[in-house]
Amino acid sequence: MNKFKDFNINDDVKFYALVENMQKRFAQGNASYYSLTLSDGDQSVDSRVWNCNLVEYNEVTAGEVYYFEGHINEFNGKPQYVIKAIRKISDDEVDVKEFIKTAPLSEEDLVRGIANYTKKIENKILYDLVCKLIKENKNKYFTYPAAVSMHHNFVNGLAYHTYSMLRLADTLLNIYPGMNKNLLYAGIILHDIGKTKELSGTKAPTYTEDGNLLGHIVIGLQMVAVAASELDVSDSEEVKALEHLIASHHGELEFGSPKEPGMMEAYALHLIDLTDSKMAAITPEVVKGKKGGQTAPISSLNRKCLYIPDID
Repeated sequence: MNKFKDFNINDDVKFYALVENMQKRFAQGNASYYSLTLSDGDQSVDSRVWNCNLVEYNEVTAGEVYYFEGHINEFNGKPQYVIKAIRKISDDEVDVKEFIKTAPLSEEDLVRGIANYTKKIENKILYDLVCKLIKENKNKYFTYPAAVSMHHNFVNGLAYHTYSMLRLADTLLNIYPGMNKNLLYAGIILHDIGKTKELSGTKAPTYTEDGNLLGHIVIGLQMVAVAASELDVSDSEEVKALEHLIASHHGELEFGSPKEPGMMEAYALHLIDLTDSKMAAITPEVVKGKKGGQTAPISSLNRKCLYIPDID
């Protein structure tokens, strides 16, 4: 089966792909077209459908796999697929699971890994809060992506992002004294718990009404407040500190944090989150690039390209 890595700019191509997301847009003169993000299971590409009838006649829907024909142009330094034909597929034509991107670790490994870190939390209040919230949201927590786009936007992405952050936290805890291990682990495990209600699902996720109106930070704070009330620990120092870590994990007000970090653990959580989200977005572009060349523009870096050194 053809993969995007096998194609080159200026190729005429035929392939199967999953529609990750789609938008109807308008060019100059009010002419309409569709922008589609397509996935072959390994990587995603940007595409354009200038003939809107192709999309509308075939009732193209995000989250479904279709057969495509088109031509690859170069736009802003990266390939852009111009789609000229679309066809629905039969039930047994391809295995649609092959087109859904998942985390590098299995769901079972992620459940086990995060459970092992939860066991390291020796403070009873923090431990009980983590266990309660993960148990109540287990299915979504371990299957949802971490975002609609930008980073860890694949099945199991939320849990994989969290597990990667926990492993990064070990390094900081070993190097820098003064941090409370229990608080940092709990903060990392629950910092994005609100995404279980902010996002709509695992495949081609969109933002829910709560996601659009509140965002995952506010939702996460609400979830912790409810759990703390049910455990009768709302007035504890642990809950106050944990809520601060969640509220400040984006680091700055302009990036959506209601408060900036005011504890060492909060700064650590913000820096770990920033590191993992940026490196996770950079890594696939570098891996599929060529030594001595530039990556394609990276969205989370304001579309900046990175040089890949030609060094063994």
